Amino acid sequence: MKQEDKTYSIGTVASMVRIPKYLLRQWCDRYLPHIHWIRIGQLQVQRRFTGQDVELIRRIREYRRQGFTLDVAVKQARQDLDGGKE
Repeated sequence: MKQEDKTYSIGTVASMVRIPKYLLRQWCDRYLPHIHWIRIGQLQVQRRFTGQDVELIRRIREYRRQGFTLDVAVKQARQDLDGGKE
């Protein structure tokens, strides 16, 4: 599996960026609708995060720790990753 193809579970991402899973779910529901869902069996679905998703979440967390509102933190983190393009 190539590095860019690797995906992570919500628990793994929460551990990597050191935020609770419930908070990560809230951020995904509100601001990160692009996160992929995969079906496991007939009844279960899971969010799967790419390396770029993890970096975005890490930046959002850092902006939040600096005191930015969540709206501004998400916007700034996206700008950072897009190279300042909006």
